[in-house]
Amino acid sequence: MKTNNSLYYFVPILLLCSIGTFSCNHKTQELPTPTVGFNREIIPILQASCAINSNCHSGVHNSGSNINFDSGAAYNNIISRQLVITSSPAASLLFVEVSTGIMPKAPYTPLSGTDINILLNWIKQGAKNN
Repeated sequence: MKTNNSLYYFVPILLLCSIGTFSCNHKTQELPTPTVGFNREIIPILQASCAINSNCHSGVHNSGSNINFDSGAAYNNIISRQLVITSSPAASLLFVEVSTGIMPKAPYTPLSGTDINILLNWIKQGAKNN
C-alpha cells in the first residue's frame, strides 16, 4: 500500500501555523508619555523660538500686548490670558498658533514637530507650572 508523503509534511505545518495564529492574542501596550515640565521643556522652547530668536516675546522688545516669555511671569501670563485649554488641548491658542505656523512670524523659524508635540503633551497633562 502506497502512502502520500506530502500529508506528513502538510499536517505539522498546518498545526504550527494554527498554534502561532491563536496563541498570540495579547494586546500591545503603549508606553506612557513622560511628564512634561514647564520650566524644564516649555520655557526653553518658547524662549528659543519666541523670545530670544524672534525678539517678539522678550523683555527688551516686548510690546504691551505680547507675553514676555523670558520672565518669571511667563506661566501666569499664559494662564491668565487663557492661551491653553486643558479640556481641549488642540484648541488652545498657544498650540494652534505654533502648530499652524502663525507663530513665530516670518522670517523666524517655526517650531519643530517635536517641540510642538511637547507643547501639546504639556497642555494635555494639565498645563502645570512644574
